[in-house]
Amino acid sequence: MSAENEVRLGELSAFPRRRVRWPLLTVTAAVLLGGFSWWLGPVALVAPWDNFILLDGGYRIAQGQVPGADFSNAIGPLVYVLTSLGMKLQAVPSLAAVTYGGLLFLPIATVLAGYVAHRRLPGGYATGFTIFAALLVISVRPPGYSPGTTTYAMLYNKFGWVLYSALLLAVLIRPRTRRPIADGVVVGLLLGLLAYDKANFFLLGVVAVVLGLLLRTLAARAIPGVLAGFGLLVVVFWLGFGINPAGYARDVATAFAAQGSGKRLDMLLHSVAYNAPVGALALLVVAGLFLLARRRGEATRPWQLLVITLFVLGSSVVISAANSPEKSDLAALVVIPLVLVAVLKPELPRWTGGDGERRIPVPLLAGLVLLLVATTAPIAGKDALALGISATRRDLVAAPPPAQQIASPHLRDFVVPADATWTTAYRNSAAVPAMLDDGLALLRRHIRPGDRVFSISLANPFAFALDLPPVAGGPLWWDLAISFDERTYPSAEEVFGGAQWVMVPKLRPGQGCCQDTVAAMTRVYGGYLAQHFRLAEATAEWTLYARG
Repeated sequence: MSAENEVRLGELSAFPRRRVRWPLLTVTAAVLLGGFSWWLGPVALVAPWDNFILLDGGYRIAQGQVPGADFSNAIGPLVYVLTSLGMKLQAVPSLAAVTYGGLLFLPIATVLAGYVAHRRLPGGYATGFTIFAALLVISVRPPGYSPGTTTYAMLYNKFGWVLYSALLLAVLIRPRTRRPIADGVVVGLLLGLLAYDKANFFLLGVVAVVLGLLLRTLAARAIPGVLAGFGLLVVVFWLGFGINPAGYARDVATAFAAQGSGKRLDMLLHSVAYNAPVGALALLVVAGLFLLARRRGEATRPWQLLVITLFVLGSSVVISAANSPEKSDLAALVVIPLVLVAVLKPELPRWTGGDGERRIPVPLLAGLVLLLVATTAPIAGKDALALGISATRRDLVAAPPPAQQIASPHLRDFVVPADATWTTAYRNSAAVPAMLDDGLALLRRHIRPGDRVFSISLANPFAFALDLPPVAGGPLWWDLAISFDERTYPSAEEVFGGAQWVMVPKLRPGQGCCQDTVAAMTRVYGGYLAQHFRLAEATAEWTLYARG
């Protein structure tokens, strides 16, 4: 495979030593990154609360609940399925299940990305892209966040960017050899994983496939393979985890109805502004190709590259508008320079991985190099720095100070640094362990084995922490104008039907980013709560209600 990355097919026999170098380096780097992630284990969480969503979702699936049937979820089930599999690898499940889930996904992502890249790009670029993808998978920083804000929150966005980037390469660059069915299966697998990761990535992925067919960078004969690969993923999630695609689609549609268009438009405009410099640089490089093509009498190629550039830019910005604020951390933008590298390979200098058959103007080459650096270095650098910061805190996770320990075997490695000042859901981060301990102690004074606890909050940490049966019904997580609003919400009977206890966090002005969610839930369900539950006990941090 690597010889195809270095020379034309007719010259394979002249360079036998190059046949394994780049693929071997790719595999070695991916294994080393996986080993580092395993050694690092669960990291200290500067932004802790969203991680309870991951744990609760994985725990529900591990306990036999089915997304789309026993609970609704606006985000795809992929990350929760991976976390549930990670829990099955532990005698006493803990936050480490998230790390193990990521390690299960790492070979899937790197094999798909590596296969796509090594069939289309020069060896060095293919290896670099695959390592870039592997680093995104093991990263402990959400896109758009600073390196010091370590958390596993929004794993689905990182996984989505990895899969979407690989899909764009697969459908927008012609492979060097014709294997339409195999390439189609890979495209189908990528689309399937995107579908179960997050709907916005999947929808733009479908558009990308159509564009590839129109540009003829994706062979029409690959379509049966695409359908087979996608169908295989549907079968795996349906038979393996009971996830009916119709139920999942219904959850996404319900969440979409609850989301305000004004908020998404504001995020779209901000994303355009953050990514305008890279977009301008990409268009300048393409403009240089137009000038070069005009001088050489080659009018077709630059128009196709312009369409690809505009699509990658536009689709990435649209995707980011449906994510958390990711600023300029849109990993799929790396596809733009990689497409240019693949097309310009015959005239790129040999030292850059090209064939050197024709000379390319120095300003154009400099622009291409700068574009490649601008789309990869900031993301990879911040992710690497976040991993480095986490490595320095590894001893803190292994032996947290008493004030930061949470009194639950399942949360033994859920550690928040004592100096963390991130404004999380209901308290500043450093105060979250004490808040959780207060709630756990409150529940232990009242609950019996087999009881179910519902929490009027962004996420429910108590079922997992206390090894209780999870509540069924309602959304996995509650976020106003994202997963519900005061016009679009499930019935109280569905939400509270199986719960014997209800926990409500005490709200403090200036502490917490999600207080409006609790206020909205109280307005929506307050009448049912007053009619069917009574006050059991209140502490400084929580109010507990008992049924009856």
